[in-house]
Amino acid sequence: MTRDSTRRTELLKLRRPSIIYGAGGSAAALALLATIVTFTTAKARPWVVSVAASLTTTLGQLAGSGGLSRGFSIAAGVLGLLVFVLFMTRVTTEYGLGTIRVMLTRQPARSRLLAGKLLALVCCAAALLLAEILSIGAAVALAQAREISTAAWFTGTGLRHAATDYANALITATCYGVTGAAIGVLVRSTPLALGLGIAWLGPVEHILQLSSGNAANWLPGLLFDAIATGGTPTASYQRPLIFSLVFSLVALTIGTASSVRRDVST
Repeated sequence: MTRDSTRRTELLKLRRPSIIYGAGGSAAALALLATIVTFTTAKARPWVVSVAASLTTTLGQLAGSGGLSRGFSIAAGVLGLLVFVLFMTRVTTEYGLGTIRVMLTRQPARSRLLAGKLLALVCCAAALLLAEILSIGAAVALAQAREISTAAWFTGTGLRHAATDYANALITATCYGVTGAAIGVLVRSTPLALGLGIAWLGPVEHILQLSSGNAANWLPGLLFDAIATGGTPTASYQRPLIFSLVFSLVALTIGTASSVRRDVST
């Protein structure tokens, strides 16, 4: 099986209704929900500063140039977690059902096989774009309902904000996806991988964040989320971006090494 054949095989899997409607629909629903909550809970005065300050919004912020895609930006971290689960389960399912052995008889080059699975990032990019478009549509309607000015939204600065938010969401999804695939290769059990991954990226990291404000500068999930929102009060954008890319590269290297050297039955 050639590299192109591997890619075509993975693309056929991604065209299944469960992937298209399940993952794509979930991404759109999460973006819409975040946008609705953002606009309905926005206050005239700033919220009290907290570890989640980057996720809170004022009416002034919504009227600014970044208000057009503010809801989508807030949802980007959760969308990244969705991508994390998708990539992880796609890998662990192959090992759990034993189909990885059949695939390796057609494509013995394991690194190419893993690279083909990462092709799902192309579909994630399309799903994120659709989610942002739906979020923007909802933002326009909600702004009218709350009498929020949209004059700054469709200027050059406003559109650049929307494009930047999409790029940040795509980087976040890529980091989450690569990390999820690497954990899937290492653990190979769907329940165990989900338990470890979700527990660490969810409650464990946030508990550590509450106990140590410096945690956001080092923990992968918090770094990924900082990219999604364009930086946080405790972590500028450049540091999370660099550390996230390094962490993802290390995870990909470890996952690839495990995939190439480890027996598929263990």
